[in-house]
Amino acid sequence: MPLPKLIATDLDGTLLDRQGRLSERNQKALQTAREHGILTLAVTARPPRAVHRVPGLTAVLDGALCSTGSIRFDPVTQTAELRHAIPLALARELHRQLRIALPDADFAVETGQALRIQGEYFRGLRLTDPWIPVTADEDLIDTSDPVVGLLVHDTASTGPAMQEATAHIALPGVHLWGWGRYPEIECTAAGAEKGATLAAWCAERGIGAEDVIAFGDMPNDVSMLAWAGRSYAMEGAHADAAAAATGHAEPAAEDGVAKTIEALLQR
Repeated sequence: MPLPKLIATDLDGTLLDRQGRLSERNQKALQTAREHGILTLAVTARPPRAVHRVPGLTAVLDGALCSTGSIRFDPVTQTAELRHAIPLALARELHRQLRIALPDADFAVETGQALRIQGEYFRGLRLTDPWIPVTADEDLIDTSDPVVGLLVHDTASTGPAMQEATAHIALPGVHLWGWGRYPEIECTAAGAEKGATLAAWCAERGIGAEDVIAFGDMPNDVSMLAWAGRSYAMEGAHADAAAAATGHAEPAAEDGVAKTIEALLQR
């Protein structure tokens, strides 16, 4: 079986451990792949700053598709390019409907540079994140900043309950992503979807789906796993991700990505 031209991997729950760290083994596997001429690309819900802050990660990446494909990030030049954002009027209507459906939830807007936070949960999430507090009476959507993503968290709820409560929300131009049982929903522009943005990135470099290996574990990875010629869902992955993948890898906590890459390079 020929070597791929690209390894595309999700980060949290896939390449990184539960503390968001890159293991030495995973780092070495990606570096070895690059030494074999294979490109490496992170495809993640994280914004660029949250990719950059993982020790040792950007050194073994050729690029990153951040915020579920909304932003392209170049780890060499440390530059980011916004590709997809939710139109402001649509973001306001989405926020209005979500507040009705989930009255106890906290909200945050990801601008690509910072978080605009409405509620207490997101304040303590990452103390290193730049964030702007917004009261319940203020407009969460600031006309001076793009809406890369709208995040919704309800600590007292569950992922399935939140998804059921918002199932009726079907606004053209926006997509709502669930995280399994975790009580959070991420909303992105409809064009911000891992499979499509990965395909576009590859097309610009003359790379076909048959030359791509992808790793993931959550519903927002499904399109990427389905598009790639070879794909691996991590052990314990969401059922939708597992069904979309052509193969399965050991858990992130056991360096499943590294083990798969090592086996591939030894053939």
